[in-house]
Amino acid sequence: MPDTPTTRLGLYKSKSDGSELVNYSQDIGQNLDKLDAAVGFAPATSTTRPSSPYSGKAIMETDTSYRTYFSNGTSPASGSWVEIPNSSATFNSTLRLASGKQLTIGGSTSPASIAVLNAAAGDDLLSSRLTGDVQSRFLIDADGTLNWGPGASANTDVNLYRSAANTLRTSDNLIVDLNLTVTGNLSVTGIGQTQYVAKTADETITSSTTLQNDDHLVLPAVANAVYTFVLDLYMTDAVDFTGDFKMTFTCPTGATFDMHGAGPHSTSFTAGTSSDGEWIGKLATSSAGANLSFGVGPSLTAARVYGRLVMGGTSGNFQLQWAQSTSDASGTTLKAGSIMTMTRVA
Repeated sequence: MPDTPTTRLGLYKSKSDGSELVNYSQDIGQNLDKLDAAVGFAPATSTTRPSSPYSGKAIMETDTSYRTYFSNGTSPASGSWVEIPNSSATFNSTLRLASGKQLTIGGSTSPASIAVLNAAAGDDLLSSRLTGDVQSRFLIDADGTLNWGPGASANTDVNLYRSAANTLRTSDNLIVDLNLTVTGNLSVTGIGQTQYVAKTADETITSSTTLQNDDHLVLPAVANAVYTFVLDLYMTDAVDFTGDFKMTFTCPTGATFDMHGAGPHSTSFTAGTSSDGEWIGKLATSSAGANLSFGVGPSLTAARVYGRLVMGGTSGNFQLQWAQSTSDASGTTLKAGSIMTMTRVA
């Protein structure tokens, strides 16, 4: 009965004249054993590698989930082993790419040194944890979103991402401990947000004391927020101490506003003179019926209004309304350049 065929390669060629005697054990069996040991990856352990490997000798370590190596033939033999990456074991060496070469995952056609192709924008691209963490402390999504978290049981809770063309945004709080220099536009939607709007054209009301929305001075407010606001109003009246000016705001359901203002006294304005001024105010107002009134003359007249808007559970617009204090056909004009600013404080 022939031997069990354990070898994978065997070559033997005797002389063609029949004069050579062939010894099976020595000339065939032992030669095939030597070839079998030399061909392919020889089993070894991390502590029992071959002590005298030839250059190109390949081994697999059975005690390290089959890490694979080959000998580069240098001396000493123990330092000649070069690790070959494979998907069975954890790679245990430094993998170096030549300059200009690329590590590509998923068939990406990007020319970047590390190029990854993911299926969805929210797929995880890169994650970092500390020993003992159960969640990522730093995570990059495939769409470029940067996420940070505590690494404990909670997921990441802070982010930075592209929300639109030329716009970088965070959905969370941002604290700057050093100087912040901005050469483009800086938009803040949470606490600290300041909004601004200016009248771009004159607007005139004649013969009407019915409050109406201003064409320009309106700003949006979010639910459950608190804002402070300032208005600089520039006005003219065709005739001194006739139509004058009154103003208020409309706000979303559940919101209230406090306001006070400094401007010309409506009953002290006489032709050709400067008016006495006064401070007047309204607290916890939710009705457009609570308004401030100022005198207005034919020369440019100014008033400044300050206040606080406390939002309820409904978002919406904070809208300036105004009209004449006394109906007059000569008309009261709110001038272009009047401005309204609103800053979120809570």
